[in-house]
Amino acid sequence: MNILLGVVALLSVIYYGMIVSYAGIQASFSGFWLILGILAGALAVLLSMKKIHMTFRHFPLWIKVPVRTTIVLGILCFAAVEGFIVFHMFSSPEEPVDYLIVLGAQVRGDTVTKSLKYRLDTAADYLEEHPDTRVIVTGGKGPGENISEAAAMRNYLMDRGIDKKRIVLERYATNTVQNLLYSKSLLVSNKTSVGVVTNSFHVFRSVSIARKLGMENVTGIAAESDKLLLPNYMVREFFAVVKDKFLGNI
Repeated sequence: MNILLGVVALLSVIYYGMIVSYAGIQASFSGFWLILGILAGALAVLLSMKKIHMTFRHFPLWIKVPVRTTIVLGILCFAAVEGFIVFHMFSSPEEPVDYLIVLGAQVRGDTVTKSLKYRLDTAADYLEEHPDTRVIVTGGKGPGENISEAAAMRNYLMDRGIDKKRIVLERYATNTVQNLLYSKSLLVSNKTSVGVVTNSFHVFRSVSIARKLGMENVTGIAAESDKLLLPNYMVREFFAVVKDKFLGNI
């Protein structure tokens, strides 16, 4: 157990360093890996101390059994959610859809970020192949953004050659639930066929929320995800799924 915890601690700290050097210290959720590394390392040191190790071994069953059960259930829950996330990472519609909904992501000034570019390139490719499909770009204006995410996405798609008349803007959403809720109001009906375009790790939660909101004919369209940051995003997404389930969004 000590060796396992030591390996977890080392790998977590190394991965944290990789994230910071690649995306900056402000990278979303990066601190999780540093905290995990510190906690795993501290626990490994404690368990290596004979006196403390013996104390743990002599804990009464009424303490050890609930703790072990909680740990096992937590691991199983994590594995199940990650399984659903992975399963949806390769989603694409079997038939052409009436609308795409491209979920917003951070814009720097008026320039789309890498994650958002992946989504928009996937949407543009689909729109080029399906000229009858329209697209809703959804996202409001947040800190550090000169224009709304929706406006930045429209501009990018137009630069890719997509006709402005095919692009519908939703300028107010600030999170995934709002992205889909506000976009739903722009659809003809709940039966309108929709493809939700987002990064691969985000498809499961997005489609689950859309269905909870009453979209009856919705599927995911998985865009590429940054390979180095993908483990970070997938672990973060686990907590987001649990949160949305608790709040009744899924």
